[in-house]
Amino acid sequence: MEVLHRLFGTGRSFRREFKRQIRLLIIITLGFTIAFTWRQTVFDLSLAFVKSMTNIRNDSELSILASLFITVLSVVLIYLVAHLLKDSDY
Repeated sequence: MEVLHRLFGTGRSFRREFKRQIRLLIIITLGFTIAFTWRQTVFDLSLAFVKSMTNIRNDSELSILASLFITVLSVVLIYLVAHLLKDSDY
């Protein structure tokens, strides 16, 4: 028992870190759940947008174009966020 006590320190800091990690896990899980529920809505809106911009009526082609639109938009947003949150030290 003494070995475990020395390995994990006083125990209080371990419990504090454990609670912090559990809280982070719950937040990430709920965030993923929210994103998953909005996935179809975002896809449907993108599909409607691409359909209104093009004259394509084939469902497969529309699905591919909507997916490409979401990918390009996401990459642009990732780039913008990364640029805006970049450390000014560099």
